[in-house]
Amino acid sequence: MDTNQSLQNALRAACSCFAMRAALAAFGLAGTGVASAMAQSVNAGTVSASATTIGANTGFADAVLSKKAVQHQSQSVSTITKAETNLFTPQTSGLQTLTVKPGISINGYNATSGSARSTVSMRGVKVGWNSVPGDLETNGVTMLLDGIPLNSLIQGTGWHSTEIPMGTLLSGTNIIFGPGNPRDRWYDSLGGTVNFIPVQPTEKPEAGISASYGSNEQKNVSLYASSGVHDGWSSVLGYAYGEGNTFRTGGYNDPAHATQLYAKVRKDFTGGHISIGAYWQHSTEQRPNDIPVNPIAGVTVAGLNVPGAQLYSQQTSGFYSDLPQSVWFKKNQIQNYIGYAKFFDQLDTNTSLTNLLWYRHGEVIHYRVNPGFQAASLNDSEFYNPHSDTIGDKLSFDTSLPYNTVSYGGYVIASHTVDSYRGYQELSYQGSTPTSQLLPYQATQSIYDNLFAAVFLQDDISPIPALHIVPGIQLVNYGTSFYNNNASYALQYPPVQPGNTNPSVNKDFQRPEFSIGATYDIFPWLTPYANFAVTYQNPTGGVFNNAQTDLPSLKPVKSTDYEIGVRMLQDNFMGFEEVSGALGYYHDVLSDQTIPISLANQPNVTTFGYGSAILQGVNAEFDGKVNFNWEFFANAGYFDGHYTSYFSPGSGTYYNGVPVSNTPTLTSNIGFTYQRFVGENLVKASVFDQYFGHSYMFNNLIQAPTTQKIQAYNLVNFNVTMSTPYFNHLVPGLGDLTFGVSGSNILDRHYNSTEYVSSGGYFGGAGAGSVIANPGQGRAIFGTVSMKF
Repeated sequence: MDTNQSLQNALRAACSCFAMRAALAAFGLAGTGVASAMAQSVNAGTVSASATTIGANTGFADAVLSKKAVQHQSQSVSTITKAETNLFTPQTSGLQTLTVKPGISINGYNATSGSARSTVSMRGVKVGWNSVPGDLETNGVTMLLDGIPLNSLIQGTGWHSTEIPMGTLLSGTNIIFGPGNPRDRWYDSLGGTVNFIPVQPTEKPEAGISASYGSNEQKNVSLYASSGVHDGWSSVLGYAYGEGNTFRTGGYNDPAHATQLYAKVRKDFTGGHISIGAYWQHSTEQRPNDIPVNPIAGVTVAGLNVPGAQLYSQQTSGFYSDLPQSVWFKKNQIQNYIGYAKFFDQLDTNTSLTNLLWYRHGEVIHYRVNPGFQAASLNDSEFYNPHSDTIGDKLSFDTSLPYNTVSYGGYVIASHTVDSYRGYQELSYQGSTPTSQLLPYQATQSIYDNLFAAVFLQDDISPIPALHIVPGIQLVNYGTSFYNNNASYALQYPPVQPGNTNPSVNKDFQRPEFSIGATYDIFPWLTPYANFAVTYQNPTGGVFNNAQTDLPSLKPVKSTDYEIGVRMLQDNFMGFEEVSGALGYYHDVLSDQTIPISLANQPNVTTFGYGSAILQGVNAEFDGKVNFNWEFFANAGYFDGHYTSYFSPGSGTYYNGVPVSNTPTLTSNIGFTYQRFVGENLVKASVFDQYFGHSYMFNNLIQAPTTQKIQAYNLVNFNVTMSTPYFNHLVPGLGDLTFGVSGSNILDRHYNSTEYVSSGGYFGGAGAGSVIANPGQGRAIFGTVSMKF
């Protein structure tokens, strides 16, 4: 037996045992807690032979799905190509690119920067962090990198947008709206699954490099090199770096930077392949503070109640104004180490095996000093350092039969999270004694062990070629062990007394998730689809360590999702060379939500609103290629979300029927691309308009949603490139050299990315009841040079 055959057999044995045995064992742990678990699993896949299911062996995890593959999905699937990614300015990473799809918006204090944290909203469900309260679901979209899950199993933050590959490292994105089918579904997929696909090993050697510079001294450099295939082996190595200052004015520059390293090695063998990948990401940002929309008595650019100082607000100190570093300083560091292995083997003519194994270490360092507004809380400074270690494995089988394809398998994920906080007072306030990080006023530590497991069975039944019916069931186990380590942690920082004494607790949820989907080709170019799914998610955001949560009655978050729609893909249609489009309606009921709310006088304590909501809407997409020169695209998403039940513990009041906060009621993209050759040079220009309708504010003072509106806005963007072979003879191996200029918000619209009613936490009691905001970036222009070898 040769070496390759021995390796294949060993891997088959290991993969067949680990995931399935561990998953089944996890269900046997019900009621016993989760001891010292350490992991978090995930996988997503590609298009199976039947083309109605995304499976791990071909497309979803490793390549952007083709329009033909999307056409026949029973799930609500969409893609973002590299060409669409390039429409946006280089500083945005792959984040703002998501907004080219209907129903998706990005919000934050610097949402157009790849090195700043933001929140992604998909049809009312959120993931990411922007420090704005009141989101219905803060961790309900699974984010993947090359099919590897990035979401925390327990942190309400869930995931950080700075983890997305930048520049040439990102080859495209695949998106599932809604829970999806069991084979592709993950523990946080209530609202959707997004897979950011980095560059992959290529058949022939190639390399690429891109560098850009633009507004606010933003600089981005990214490059990759692929070895090509040699004796079945291939590899790719990539690097990206970005840095720049904030667009906020009058205060500190708030510099930020991000670095990413990526590598992947693949070995092809008869009937299959194995690949090993690694990714390291590090970002540091100095975050500007929120700004009051209107002036607040005593809140000045020099701090609280400073005589003669200018009032700090968009109306007085300027729309984009910021506080100086001596008044407000906040630094966030995000770092991740990921290692993973993928294995695919065609076991026989009918059955294939896919396995994904990975490890992830993630950490956050959050350091804040707020001497200008000490009255905001007991502590003017804080050091917060959560970190986690996760390991996971997912094993899937696909068996093709005469009239159906059966998929079955499972995953097991374990994670260990340590959540440490220290609050202190650097300056004396009202006779208080200054303290430090080593002598804090408050020191708390929560420890979580999570064990998530699932087994699934899914069928793709095709009694006739035009019809596919996809029923499925997934059994999930979500286990959490919370340990209150405050007493031990406080001993390290005498004379601090332990904070809350909430008891340690174990909680396990087991639920069956049923789903069914269908597609029918009325014509080869016209395919209606429909799907229904009931899915669950483990509660996050601190619900396990807060005394105000009734743990015995705590339920997993539940989604009941209906979707129906139609897709078309046709060549030579009504004057177009190619036309593609989709129209879909969705109706999602989210139940048993715990909405985390920070208290103004105790920023490290979280309370909760309790709610259930209906999210529904319509998404439409159109893309028409007239000829080589002209292409038009347009899409729109209408969203209606309201609470069927919402209880605020702060006011003791129900707010039933009130709109869901922080999600635009309407989104749209309309644009065109024109290209032509000028001599041997290809010139390409794109212009598109993005519209984000009004959304509704959350009131942190009464801890409830409101009908108060955040105003709508639209952004006009452009991108112009010229690719030329003129320099090919000067540099050996050089392909086309591309020069580009891109601009965002070129009409320089003033708009606020976020707004909410403050409870007074940032600026003291004087700010309670006032609207505070994060402005969106004004006009930004970038120049880019790219080379490919």
